[in-house]
Amino acid sequence: MTVIVMEVKNVEKHPNADSLKVYTMQSPGSPPTQVIANLERTYEVGDLVLVAQVNSVLKDGTKIKATKLRGIVSYGMALGKTELPMGQDVSKTYCQQSVVQSVQMQRWPSVELLHNVRRSLIVLEATPVVTYRAKIKLDGTNAGVQIFTDGRVAAQSRSQIITPDDDNMGFAHWVSQHMDYFTALADHEHITIFGEWCGQGIQKRTSISQIDRRIFTVFAIQYGGVENEVAKLEVNPAPISQLLPSHPDIFVLPFLGEPLTLDFGNRDQLESAANSINQFVSEVEQIDPWVKATFGIEGLGEGLVLYPQSQTRVDRLTYPELMFKAKGEKHQVVKTKQPVQLDPEFVKSIDEFVALMVTPARLEQGLTESCQGPLDMKQLGGFLKWLAQDVQKESKAELETAQLAWKDVNKAVTNAGKSWFRDRILSFSDIAQ
Repeated sequence: MTVIVMEVKNVEKHPNADSLKVYTMQSPGSPPTQVIANLERTYEVGDLVLVAQVNSVLKDGTKIKATKLRGIVSYGMALGKTELPMGQDVSKTYCQQSVVQSVQMQRWPSVELLHNVRRSLIVLEATPVVTYRAKIKLDGTNAGVQIFTDGRVAAQSRSQIITPDDDNMGFAHWVSQHMDYFTALADHEHITIFGEWCGQGIQKRTSISQIDRRIFTVFAIQYGGVENEVAKLEVNPAPISQLLPSHPDIFVLPFLGEPLTLDFGNRDQLESAANSINQFVSEVEQIDPWVKATFGIEGLGEGLVLYPQSQTRVDRLTYPELMFKAKGEKHQVVKTKQPVQLDPEFVKSIDEFVALMVTPARLEQGLTESCQGPLDMKQLGGFLKWLAQDVQKESKAELETAQLAWKDVNKAVTNAGKSWFRDRILSFSDIAQ
């Protein structure tokens, strides 16, 4: 069902917006659904309301998604009161009847730096106390495997569904070779296994690239996220390991080190915690402890990802907003003074902004994410598009601090990327000769 008649069970004012109300709605045999609506249409407890659920597509083309509005998630859209009986499915009246059926990407969320997490919390006037657990950040390429309840399997990169004929570093080909392993995981819930595809020939900078093969290192599993399901994440290594049978090329990343608590309402405590994390990152950058323990290879590590501690599955939409990453100096895509700091860097000019944001690590990542096969100038457009989107997404705090807008720096970012890309092609040409 995509649009059904629900009863209003509860009404509350939105705590962060006077123009919004938070409704709890429910139909027989279904769990409660939280819906946020503005004051153009208001509802009372006991009203019957037409509710478009997540992933429904209305006749005007509107696709209903879970959306966060001033800190609270809405899992549908209220379309108005009705006199129809509660629980009735009215999808034929309100929804498109011919939606193309294809595999939908289940994207791994973008993980921010700590100062961006803190900035978002300041906007919401939120000061949570959060206990974190760290996992090694491996230098490879983001990958995922979707497993449908009917046994279908789909491979994906960070940005698209991939196949052996349209691949990303051979990941889809590897998945196709191990199809029996993945189809055996099909159950009553759709799952997406998120991990890093890393090892021989994928990157060149860290110790993981020195192993003798390519491996899939799993850091999270998503449950749901298709049709009308609300997605949940499992990030704890133990239940992930229980789900995944032993495989020589599949590893579950463990938590590393002890839990660390951050009090976002106490700057002194945050500074102390940040110093501890920076020391941890420095140690990882010198020798990746997981690679050493697992493969006996000593060498450079990329950094850490910090996960809020939870004993149960967590909400896919809200949980990642408190995650943050901390990369060592050689892997920083933003050239901050420290891997973890509370405030964004202040730049005095556009040139300083470009030096801060257009780093070698980001440019190398852009090649991996946007270019396949032998490097040539035909791939420049895709590379520059990726670079602009990535910098714009991660530089909001730095632009705001410098009192700059994206239109002020866009051309300079593009020119820097173009120059680097051309130099890279020339260096490849020299090596080939």
